[in-house]
Amino acid sequence: MEKKYENSVYVSMMADSLKKKEEILEFLYDRTAEQEEILKSDDPDLDRFQQTIDEKGDRIAQLDQLDQGFDTLFRLVEKELQENRENYREEILEVQGRIRRVSELSMKLQALEHQNNERFKGYLSRKRQEIRQFRVNDRTAANYYQNMANAHKSDQSYYLNEIK
Repeated sequence: MEKKYENSVYVSMMADSLKKKEEILEFLYDRTAEQEEILKSDDPDLDRFQQTIDEKGDRIAQLDQLDQGFDTLFRLVEKELQENRENYREEILEVQGRIRRVSELSMKLQALEHQNNERFKGYLSRKRQEIRQFRVNDRTAANYYQNMANAHKSDQSYYLNEIK
């Protein structure tokens, strides 16, 4: 009886871990949606974009810890769950439901991340083009001024030539 109680506690901890993972994934999805809005803007707020990246990084580290803890707990109870499946039926159903929800959120998050990645690549491409255009314009202006400086000799005066 003691072992069953211990395993029930472990399975309950696994369900709690999945619930926390679900909450973190929802947070990540919200931040990713915020990034989408930033990237859709004509003039994206890159400081805010970086802030969302930092926030997401912190939560991703928490996800890794939760995954490791879940795997550890699962290894402790895996054999017992397989041998006595009916004794843990409700707990197993709860964990399976949470795993489904986590998987759905993960897929949704990955799809939005992919879209944002493409948007960000487009943003970078536009900025590179602007930089190239600026350099061309800068070189053109510099060449123009250089030509004008070379065309006008100090010993020649426009007004002097007009008088002759």
